[in-house]
Amino acid sequence: MKELPWWLIRLGRARSGRAIGLLAVWLGWERLTELVWRPQPVRPGGFFRYRIVRYRGPTMILADGTRIEPGDTIVELHFDNRRLLRLWLAGASLPWELLRLAREDLAELACRIARGELGEVRALTGVTLFARAGRRLGFQVEPAPPTWYTRLQRFFFVGLIAIYHPLGWRMAERYRERAWPGRAWMSRASLLARYGAGC
Repeated sequence: MKELPWWLIRLGRARSGRAIGLLAVWLGWERLTELVWRPQPVRPGGFFRYRIVRYRGPTMILADGTRIEPGDTIVELHFDNRRLLRLWLAGASLPWELLRLAREDLAELACRIARGELGEVRALTGVTLFARAGRRLGFQVEPAPPTWYTRLQRFFFVGLIAIYHPLGWRMAERYRERAWPGRAWMSRASLLARYGAGC
């Protein structure tokens, strides 16, 4: 019974931004969350989208000593899956192209935060299956707790990989077998130190 949900969603077909069968629900859910959350692109042609939120979790201390309290303003990052698909289809040199785009996005965010355009932002955060890439960008990435919600997130993320990657389930299966969602954090101070030199 533990593996039943994976078999259910694999009854349909998915790849290159299209889904037939149960995975079509993923596309509907993705569009619904976009309507509700309204994430904004960091910049034209970039890779990240973001929204400004209030932190609602427990008090936490980041690796550089930054204290995050409930109610603090944070930037929540999201991948632009359609941009990612276009890069895959164009034969971009992944993952290096993605890292380049992500660094340019973070530099843009650093300058906007330094100018005060996004308010008193304390940190950036996001949930990802790509922990290694996050660490290369300077994020502190910790495995998410093994809760039902994290399992649901993993289920959803792997489905999105199946939908958007040109290899479909062949690529998604790799992440299903070995990837677990991680919570990525970068403090305002770390962001400005790492990406704010050109502001």
